[in-house]
Amino acid sequence: MKPKKTNTATKTWEMMQCSREVLGATCMQKIFSRGQSQINRYCSSPQHEDHQRNPLDRLHLLFSKLEEEGEKELVIAALNHLCGSIGYRVQEQQEIIPDKLTVEEECLDDYPEKVELDRLITTNAAPELVRRQGEHTCREIMETVTSYEEHCKKKG
Repeated sequence: MKPKKTNTATKTWEMMQCSREVLGATCMQKIFSRGQSQINRYCSSPQHEDHQRNPLDRLHLLFSKLEEEGEKELVIAALNHLCGSIGYRVQEQQEIIPDKLTVEEECLDDYPEKVELDRLITTNAAPELVRRQGEHTCREIMETVTSYEEHCKKKG
């Protein structure tokens, strides 16, 4: 086994270049059903006149357009599918901020999410749908917990 090299790629074309180095050009050609010239274009700097938008850039554009159209859940599902190949899932980076004015309202806000989770389970929905609903339910519950913590701080 060869020693692992630290990957310092930060741009998508660099990621593609590193992928080609690791997997080899032939493997990349098979994966993308593209010839050597096209793979080289994906791996070249945008400053190079032959450069073309690579699949990572195209996915970024696709996900951005979907999010603009209000399809954030579809983007999350696609990202989770991609992350699944290495055993990961996407996680929201934002701080959890309650979206209701009172703890009581936050508690009531949890209920529909939990009901939907239970409905998906009892109707034998796809495990991925159940997992995503579980994540929504957990987020709602954490909004309630945060609201309660803020309420307690105010009381002293």
